[in-house]
Formats: sequence, structure tokens, C-alpha cells
Amino acid sequence: MQLDLETFLTALYVMVDDLYQSHVRPHMPQTGGPAPRLSDSEVLCLGLAAQWRSGVPWQSERGLVRYVRKHLAHLFPQMISQSAFNRRLRRLWGAFLLIQEGVAEALGEGEGWEVMDCAPVPIARGARSFHPGWLEEVARIGKGGNDRFFYGAHLLLVVNAQGMATGWTLAAGNIQDRWLAEVVLSSRAGAPQCTGPRDPQGSPALDPPRDWMGPAQSGGRPHGCPILADLGYSGAAWQRHWREDYGAQVLTPPVPERHAARAWFSGLRQKIETAFAALCGVFGLHFPGAHTTWGLITRIGAKIAAYNTGILLNRQYGRADLAFGTSIC
Repeated sequence: MQLDLETFLTALYVMVDDLYQSHVRPHMPQTGGPAPRLSDSEVLCLGLAAQWRSGVPWQSERGLVRYVRKHLAHLFPQMISQSAFNRRLRRLWGAFLLIQEGVAEALGEGEGWEVMDCAPVPIARGARSFHPGWLEEVARIGKGGNDRFFYGAHLLLVVNAQGMATGWTLAAGNIQDRWLAEVVLSSRAGAPQCTGPRDPQGSPALDPPRDWMGPAQSGGRPHGCPILADLGYSGAAWQRHWREDYGAQVLTPPVPERHAARAWFSGLRQKIETAFAALCGVFGLHFPGAHTTWGLITRIGAKIAAYNTGILLNRQYGRADLAFGTSIC
């Protein structure tokens, strides 16, 4: 069943408002003054809808605001200006984390394992890649993706066996994957840090990275199940450190001689590749268009929350989980 645009936005708003009341509002600080023109649920609904790139007449948050003001005033009669909308979204960035977690909980915990991997988030190309001030505190030249090298950030994502996102973090593009895993796994253990494995004397065996590393709050919570990863997370010292210090069992592919076992392991990890394909193709993960660090974090959080809510929406209408591209007619 395909949804027309108004039905899609109505269904998304109802879903977001339910999640807001149950998962977000209890954590919101008490404030005084008059009620805002646009409610938090409406801002979050539009913030999630703005991440869609398939079947919608916009390709950015700015495009969504213009379209809503021109064509959807009957659905959002109190729509605010672009700058006010951006400010509201940034203030509610933590709500996207709670919505993402709430949807993952509502759809179950999966089948007893999770998968984690990193993907590049290119921020600019060409001359803009070296323009002073273009996210200069975040963006670095890193290796990865189809172009081999990119200018931007690294995203580490964790999904469960059903493909639902359960945690993530960001770092500068030149930071190695294990350090992002360190942030996520330590935050899940309740002590966010970036120390790495230690030598026999108890001192850090490696110098931690000095470039920008993103939020630890987005790492999610522990699920007590093995986490499957590729060879970028191998190393006996690292895996022992994660297991003993954070209670996280990270498993990497078996030895090369066991081809059947490696093929089986790769099949289990396919969930993360499918998630990244959807985030890039449908939710615009590449070149997110952010101009500030806070804006980048907010947009990545919104995209991952939109990915989870999209799965929930598809299930409610009897569609395949990842059929995002044909959800809206």
C-alpha cells in the first residue's frame, strides 16, 4: 500500500506524537511562558519528514519548510519561519535519540545479536573541501566509500538483527573505526571515554585521537548480546579490552581458511550494509548540508530516527521493512 503525501504526514505525526508523549516528554525540562506556535511533536514530525528524499517534493529541510508554507498550511497552520524551525530542531536533537530508541524497543530486540560498522559521511567536495570555516573542526580527509577518499566525518552505526538502529556516533573522517567503537561501547557501559587497550603496567597502549569526536549520548544502551563487526575491529587487545572493561563481546570474521563460516558470518552482517544503503539512498546521509557541528549532529540523529520510524510505518501498513523508496506516491 502506497501513501499519498498528506496521509504519510498524518500517519507520521500520530506516530511521533505517541512516541513524544511516552519517551520524550518525561525527559523535557519544565518551562514557563506561552505555548509555542508549533508544538514539539509537529517540529519533530517535520524534522523526520525532511530527511526523506524519495517520493517527496523536497530535497532538504529548507525545501520542506517552503513546501509546507505554500501547500500544506491546512495541516500545519502555525508553521514558523525557516530560522525558527532550525532553532527548534537543534534544541530537540536529543528527542531524535529517544524516538529512535523507542521505535527499536517497540519492534522487539531482534534475534540475539547486533552488527556495527562505519560509513563515510562526505560533507563537501571540490573547492569547498578546503574552504576555511566549512565545518573545519569536524571534517577531515578519510579513507572509505566508493571514491576511496572523502572529506567529512565517519559514522559508526549499530543495528540489531531486524535491521533497527540501536546506537551511533560520529567522528572526524580520519579517525580509525576502533575509536568510534570505543566511544559507543564505553557509553553503553555508563562511562563514556576514549582510552583504548592498556599495556601490562595499566597505562594506555595507544594515544587517543586528537581530532573531533561526536556525541556519546547517541551510543544506545547495552543489550547483552554479541556484536558482529568486520576486520577493522579485530585485534586481541582491543576485543579483550571491550569485553573486560565494558562487557561487550565483539566478534570479527573467522580465519580465512574457513570459507563457509566466513560466508555465514557475512550473511549475518548484511543488515548493516542494507541500513547504510537506505540511509544514503533514501535519507540523504551523504552531503547532509549542515554548516555547523550542532547542525550536523542533529541531522544525522534525525536521519537515523527517520530510518527507524520508516520501518515502523511500513509495518503498520503491511509493507516490507525497507521499502522506503515506494512508501509515498
